[in-house]
Amino acid sequence: MVKKPSNKLAQLLAAAKSPPEGANPEQTQDAFFKALLDATVYAHVPLGNPPEGVMRFIQFVRPDNGQTMLPFFSDKQQAEASRRNAALVVAMSGRNLFELTRGASLMLNPNVDAIALYPPEIAAILEGRALDYFAKDHIPAGTKVQIVPPSVSTAELNTVLRNLFETEATVKAAFLAEVRRLDEGAEVILVLTVVVAKTYQERLLQLVTLAFKAQALKLDLPLDIHFLVPDEPRNDLCNGGVQIFGT
Repeated sequence: MVKKPSNKLAQLLAAAKSPPEGANPEQTQDAFFKALLDATVYAHVPLGNPPEGVMRFIQFVRPDNGQTMLPFFSDKQQAEASRRNAALVVAMSGRNLFELTRGASLMLNPNVDAIALYPPEIAAILEGRALDYFAKDHIPAGTKVQIVPPSVSTAELNTVLRNLFETEATVKAAFLAEVRRLDEGAEVILVLTVVVAKTYQERLLQLVTLAFKAQALKLDLPLDIHFLVPDEPRNDLCNGGVQIFGT
């Protein structure tokens, strides 16, 4: 038997991660982040007294992409279980934690949920702005497709992406293609391929979706995002589409 979440925040988190049938995924996500601001969360601080007027938090380096993250937890038990001997657990509201750690990248429940939040997203949550929702999807291997330049207007999309990528020195190039499935599904989608080191891919994915939400971007076709690292050869998604950024 599946154990139900023990409190309201846990229930909202579970719904945000796996929206119930018929629920709006974006609304369930927004409900969780709004509740997180007022909920009690827990973080680790070093032993000893910090300098006056300074609060120091313990961070860790992610083994999957090398990024430095500040962990925090939605319940005290997780925080205590992850605490090392040289750390203390402190409690505060989510809003207070976000304000105190502005500029840092945070990760909620790193050993269970591993939800990464980057500075632009944290700023949006604090300002009451909704984050866009994205779902992981892919075309099954072996599916026959046709890759062509976009047949619909992507001028607004291109502008939003270029404005974002021009502020991100990590992005080396970006390509946009239309992918048409040639099986019974006959699905047609746009695929954005971003050339960027693996370390920055998750962050770029979340920044792109946040930019789409901020601009209220409307697309004529669904959009998937695909990544290549700079030393990988350009694939059919690049060669069959159009380059919208980089050289």
